[in-house]
Formats: sequence, C-alpha cells, structure tokens
Amino acid sequence: MEKDRRARVIAIAALLVGVVGLSLGFAAFTNTLTIKSSAEVVVDSSVFNVVFSKQSGSVVDGSVTPTLSPANGPASFTGANATITNSGTGAPKIEGLKATFTAPGQSVTYSFYTKNAGALKAYLTSVNFAEVTTGATKTCTAKSVQSPATPATASLVAAACNGISLTVTLGSESFTQTTARNAFTTATAHDLEADGYETVTVVIAYAAGSAQADGDFDVAFGDVTLNYSSVAS
Repeated sequence: MEKDRRARVIAIAALLVGVVGLSLGFAAFTNTLTIKSSAEVVVDSSVFNVVFSKQSGSVVDGSVTPTLSPANGPASFTGANATITNSGTGAPKIEGLKATFTAPGQSVTYSFYTKNAGALKAYLTSVNFAEVTTGATKTCTAKSVQSPATPATASLVAAACNGISLTVTLGSESFTQTTARNAFTTATAHDLEADGYETVTVVIAYAAGSAQADGDFDVAFGDVTLNYSSVAS
C-alpha cells in the first residue's frame, strides 16, 4: 500500500515537471518595430491673395489719378496721384493720397478696386481706421513755416479741422470709423469670390459751410486697413 502511494507521488511529480518543461518550451520573445513619420504642407501664397487694382478684370498696379470737385476750382486746389503696390514683402497698399484745399466745399476722390486674385473665397472681417494719436484718427496742425510768417490760430485750425473728413466706400457702403463684420449692412456684403472684385472709393473732403482758419495747416489721417480672412468670423 505504501509502495503504491509513493509510486503515485512520483508519477504526479513527474507530471508537474513535464508541464513546467512544456510551458518553458512554448515561451516566446517579442520585439516591436516603430515607424515615426511627419509631413509639412507649405501653402502657395497665391491660394489666398487679395490685392488692390486699377482695374476690375485683372490685377494692375500703378498710379491712380483722383477726381476733383469742383472740377473748375482754383489752380492751387489739387489732388496728388496715389500709387498701388502689390509686390514686395508687405501687404498690398495704396499710398500717396493727398488733397490740397483752398476753401470749404472742395473734395478729392480716388477710385480703384479690391481684387481676389487667389483660389479661396475672401471674407472681409473688418475695416480699421488707425489712430494718429491716442483717441484720434485725424489731427490738424498749423504750419510752422508759411507766408505770412504768423502761424494759424490754434482755435481756428481746430474749428476748420472739424469740416475735413476721410470716407472709404466699399461697393455702396461707406465707412468713416472702425467697423467689424457684424456691423456691416450685411455680414457678407463685401466678401469676394475667387476672381471677384469690389469698387473702392476714398473721398477726402472739406465740407461746404465749414469754418476757415487764418493760415495754412496740415491734416494727418491714420491708415485705413481692410482685413480679409479665408474663414468667416
């Protein structure tokens, strides 16, 4: 009996050894291979490209001649030619807009276009009138050198300054101060489809009936920027 029990124990032990040996025989090694990748997309600047132009059908840089009102004013009432520049590293711009007034009731008008020369629709998000000095988008200063030599009276310059304005009209909507998209006549009024355009008119005016100064003075306006995006905000 004892001999049979010992035989069973030995048999069980042998079985356990066999199972362990079997487990060890089927153990596996693992190795992980990892592939790390990246990509960069550099968008051609022509994909989104809103510019100024002298013409609506194509992009034309160059000089823009203003219209004077009244057309038969004195010779000293003039408007300088402006220049459209779309090339270079800066944003497209039109510069050199300048009126020389001699009396109230005169205005100088520049007409040109915004042109979507890109492939994506352009959304006008805001029209911004920059400040010349804190809190003011326009300043008027008496000339220090003039004939007669006495500078214009500051109070009279300030009164005359009130009658001088800068108005930017896009399509049929006019702007005289910073305006966000949600305050446009309609939010989508000035959006440009690919190859689309919109008329831009800039008027510098000395309103009829305005005060006059007793000497020459300069008027400075802050830059006006039209901000477009590829996404409506």
